[in-house]
Amino acid sequence: MIWIIILLFSFLFYGILLEPHFMRVREVKISDRKGLKVAHFTDTHFNWHTRPYRFYKFSKHIKQNQPDLILFTGDLFDKVSWAQKHERSKVKEILADLDAPLGKFAILGNHDFSEEGHPNYIRSFLEESGFTVLTNQSVRAGDVSLTGLADLREGQPNFGMLPEQAEFSLLMIHEPDTILQVEHPEQYDLVVAGHSHGGQIRLGNFRLRNDGSKAYDSGLYDLGGNTKLFVNAGIGLTFLPIRFGVPPEIVYYEI
Repeated sequence: MIWIIILLFSFLFYGILLEPHFMRVREVKISDRKGLKVAHFTDTHFNWHTRPYRFYKFSKHIKQNQPDLILFTGDLFDKVSWAQKHERSKVKEILADLDAPLGKFAILGNHDFSEEGHPNYIRSFLEESGFTVLTNQSVRAGDVSLTGLADLREGQPNFGMLPEQAEFSLLMIHEPDTILQVEHPEQYDLVVAGHSHGGQIRLGNFRLRNDGSKAYDSGLYDLGGNTKLFVNAGIGLTFLPIRFGVPPEIVYYEI
């Protein structure tokens, strides 16, 4: 019995006080066609247990690496109602300080909608921080096309969207399983997603399963042809203030 208590205490100590403060950096080579570096972060879930100071090391790393393009794939705050009642200036300051020659782009996640089902608050917050928010839109960023779909769970994604013509095509989705309903996945060279937190608690083959990330939950997947999907495990926490086996991460793609 005593060993069970010790193990449980060790799990909680590590999962609450240690791993959520780590930073894993992943570098993924997708292509060498454009010679561009793309920084991707997601699921910050700022709230009472994930304060802005945790994001400083990520933002500092992004600035030091000078990416050509910065992407955010949703879930800025854990709850919109929490954000509206608390001081948010530090979050906006950190986001606004990020810069990239080809721009900063974002999509909205399921936590970016208010209890009434509106995304306007977070959309405005991101736009005021210098991000272009894409909702069922495709734009050009240099020789790269960027397409962003509406959230699968709270929005109305246009699964039939086609990207702007470009030498490299990138699709941003929040829930990775969205790709199962995309009608023309072969039109994209790279699909980036978040949402899953990599399971957030992962012990061997066990992980927490979240709607929208049951087929794809972490890392790089080959979808056939020239299309690849990467699911970023994200930075923040939701439901339980614990991470175990999937430390917060930032990803850089070479395209």
